[in-house]
Amino acid sequence: MEGLELAAVAVAFYIAWNIGSNDSANAMGTAVGAGILSFRQATLTIAIFVLMGAYLQGYKVMKTVGKGIVPEGHLTMEMAVIALLAAGVWVTIATVKGLPVSTTQAIVGGVIGVGLATHAPVNWWTLTKIASAWVISPILSGIFAIVLFKFYSWVISRIKSVSTIETLYKALAILGGSYMAFNFGTNEVANASGPLVGAGFMEPKVAGIFGALALATGALTFSYAVMHTVGKKITALGPVSAFAAQFGSAISVSLANFFGLPVSSSQSIVGGVVGVGLLAGQGVKKSVIRDIIFGWVATPLTAIFISLAISKAFAFAGLV
Repeated sequence: MEGLELAAVAVAFYIAWNIGSNDSANAMGTAVGAGILSFRQATLTIAIFVLMGAYLQGYKVMKTVGKGIVPEGHLTMEMAVIALLAAGVWVTIATVKGLPVSTTQAIVGGVIGVGLATHAPVNWWTLTKIASAWVISPILSGIFAIVLFKFYSWVISRIKSVSTIETLYKALAILGGSYMAFNFGTNEVANASGPLVGAGFMEPKVAGIFGALALATGALTFSYAVMHTVGKKITALGPVSAFAAQFGSAISVSLANFFGLPVSSSQSIVGGVVGVGLLAGQGVKKSVIRDIIFGWVATPLTAIFISLAISKAFAFAGLV
């Protein structure tokens, strides 16, 4: 493996580790916040289902990230390294702050930035569709979460056995989190491995396994702060509301997977949490939501500027 290829793999591992550190809260943060699963149980479940999702269906979004933004044949290995590095730097900063930003937006911003810096063609129509999905996804998640919350609240109100209700609570939490983690693998892993596929360095299946393993490492080592933010700081969650938020966001991401669009699971799960929080009358902490929305707006723009800066630095050093 040549030096540039090794650097690409290292940076891809870094961004996938960042995804696991920051975005794994999207799958299990609500379950941990509701006290249904421990942190270790949650991260183990994430690792299993993310690997399944990445291997079985991750190729669809990889194609969009790796070849849809900058057309096939124009994304070089050097450009892939810069895009991944720019995204990774910003997501690391956000993770340290405990802010659930969108790794999807960071990667897309990184690819746009390097495309602009190297005067490569950028598919603005594809970007318009991606940006539209970013807006629609959290709204749909909130709607789906509200419907699910009402339905399962009605079901549970008719169960008389306390032990049956407790068992159902745990089953719902595990089911919702597992479904979200599977979709997490199909969509988010592409953010780390998509540029490598677009540069022709890895096949989608291999890239999926690589990205999933790196992501699981991030979830196990550095995800607690963001998991705490999603699970406890936005609004108080009970078992049914936790499940509704998870499953509602998972349905929203599944729709995006069908169209091969790299949406943000961060935005989806926050939309679900806000939806059930408002419906259940538990309130939503506006200051936390404001900080999160600021992160969503700042992420693609910051990634573009970081990518441009790194591109200029590489060009000055004669590396691109």
